Amino acid sequence: MQVIMRVGILWVMAVLTMPAVAAPGIDLHWLWDDRCAECHGHAGDFARKFLCVSGGRLQGRHHVEDLHGFLRNHYLAGNEVDAVYNMLLAQASNQARFKDECSSCHETAATFVRNALELRDGVLYGRNSGRSVGDFLKHHRGLTPEDAGFFTNLLTRVAREVYRP
Repeated sequence: MQVIMRVGILWVMAVLTMPAVAAPGIDLHWLWDDRCAECHGHAGDFARKFLCVSGGRLQGRHHVEDLHGFLRNHYLAGNEVDAVYNMLLAQASNQARFKDECSSCHETAATFVRNALELRDGVLYGRNSGRSVGDFLKHHRGLTPEDAGFFTNLLTRVAREVYRP
């Protein structure tokens, strides 16, 4: 009986001390909405309001030097830390153009990607049309080539955050 209890205790200890790792393919925007949005709101709004980029690194107001450490101890674990850090870095580095220019028709970029777009071999396509987003945006609502490129890159980044391998 003692042997069985020791094995059981060791098994429980092993499970409890295993590092938590996000399942492959976890949607970072869903993860944010599930674990962070209740206190911090939309990830992009939060990143632009409370974080800054200095020397290519993301910094918080209170966690200037070690935002990775803060994220690791604040409801994220394993490979979620780097992934969410990179998502917030990208959002803090860009203006809220999708929200400002596209959300009246397409809600959030993550919702739009989930509902209407798919990533195939690194290229973003319309789910219904099968047309590449880059080609489509060249003729969408009078976008300039620069704007079409900006939104293609933004939506492709969001798709990589939503459809992680």
